[in-house]
Amino acid sequence: MSPLRYTALTFALAAACAGSWAQIPAPSQPHSQQSAAAQLAEPKIKRLAAAADPLKKAVLIGRVATGNMIFQLELEGSEPMWMQMGNPPLWDAHVPDTDERYHVELKLTDPKTKTRIPYANIHFAATHQETGKTVALPLPPMWGNSGLHYSANSALLGDGTYAATVTVEVPTFQRELKDKDLWSQAVSARFHFKLVKGKLTEVSQASR
Repeated sequence: MSPLRYTALTFALAAACAGSWAQIPAPSQPHSQQSAAAQLAEPKIKRLAAAADPLKKAVLIGRVATGNMIFQLELEGSEPMWMQMGNPPLWDAHVPDTDERYHVELKLTDPKTKTRIPYANIHFAATHQETGKTVALPLPPMWGNSGLHYSANSALLGDGTYAATVTVEVPTFQRELKDKDLWSQAVSARFHFKLVKGKLTEVSQASR
């Protein structure tokens, strides 16, 4: 075979292979937290017999058991917190701003040991169904009368119906080898609540 014909045949084979490779679908990528959350089942709605004022007493938004965790989401009035602020961070008292009306609180529990789960990064996002606007905030760990929980003050977005998602990233503590697969992926849960004149009239029906 002449060198010229050999070269032409080589290019033809390369082009054919390239065309075949182009038709092979790329390996699927793991779903992001957002896409995983989008596939969660919608919460069932519970209409309260009487409107509950979260500024007077903590109100249960919902309780969801998923991913070997129990999510308990509550809403109450904003509160001052002893926390690190500034750069460099220094301990000081954070007094709620005038628009920080609510305190979003998540209690995250291991159903087996009934222990609160620490060392997790937690993200809360709530979309106002009437306006389409979303408020998103991290829920840092906090200690209070109810023990270890995750919480933050927020103004939310006023009265209206909210679709909320709480995502718990993989806790960073060590595990016994037999528990190596426990809480090894981010887990999300959805919640529903409705505010009318600052009071809760609808929440999520607890799954357990």
